[in-house]
Amino acid sequence: MRVAVVGAGAMGCLYAAAFHRAGAAVTLVDVNPEHIAAINARGLELETRAGIETLPLPALRPEQATEAADLLVLFTKTFHTDVALEGVKAIIGPDTHVLTLQNGLGNDEAVARHVARERVIAGVSTMPSDLVGSGRVRSHGEGGSKIYPAFGGDTGFAQRVADLLAAGGLPTHLEPQIQAAIWSKAIFNAAMNTLCALTRRTPGFLGAHDEAKAMISAVVLEGVAAANASGIAIQAQPILDLTVVSVTDHADHEASMLQDVKAGRPTEVDAINGAIVRAARKAGVAVPVTETLWRLVKLEDAKLA
Repeated sequence: MRVAVVGAGAMGCLYAAAFHRAGAAVTLVDVNPEHIAAINARGLELETRAGIETLPLPALRPEQATEAADLLVLFTKTFHTDVALEGVKAIIGPDTHVLTLQNGLGNDEAVARHVARERVIAGVSTMPSDLVGSGRVRSHGEGGSKIYPAFGGDTGFAQRVADLLAAGGLPTHLEPQIQAAIWSKAIFNAAMNTLCALTRRTPGFLGAHDEAKAMISAVVLEGVAAANASGIAIQAQPILDLTVVSVTDHADHEASMLQDVKAGRPTEVDAINGAIVRAARKAGVAVPVTETLWRLVKLEDAKLA
């Protein structure tokens, strides 16, 4: 399988490594010139609990990518989706599938503006990954992926993708209730990502303070109420259990929103907390803690103007 990973940040590199280990022909596509140069010069360095490996993956700028891919894996920021897919339209052939593992809600519909709906695969990942330098990624912690055709239909290609990722070391399975999984991940991020960003601390810090734990629980319960009122049946306890894993097993992981705030980049809070708030309003559900965290992170974004 010819796989193009568009958005070669921490998560993109982690998944590219898995596809490479499984024997796929993988190309990284990104706009960071230092990162691209480092990968092409010495390979992608990936550090996991098992050790450090160096993987010989080609890295290109979007305009350099010209060969049609069987699978395009999209890991850009949500607000870059349209620009990113337009920038790599040369590699989107009539049979190319696009897998979005981006944060937040509504990514499948955004991708469907660029490819046929039957070729959109949606998913979520619970893997931790940090970009520690140009060409260097660290992933210390366990997790996996759930994927499924976003709008229903044939699951054959999605199963091949899941099998490759599993063979490459990232446990992945098909989840027919993928929208419930996406909502659950968004609710988790609405609590954990925002609090990490606002405190400038990793999950271990949150787990050590009752104030943070109370807000985490409140956001999860609000998000579940909004999901259920929107016709997505989910329960709170599995999400709460995942937050416990985050503050223990992933205690030192820098959440993507924390990385963005520290680096002076815009966050994806509109696609996470903002999307939950908008859905809650439409369904007539109050989500005050989720909305407060959304507005506080928006103030962080406003500092960049």
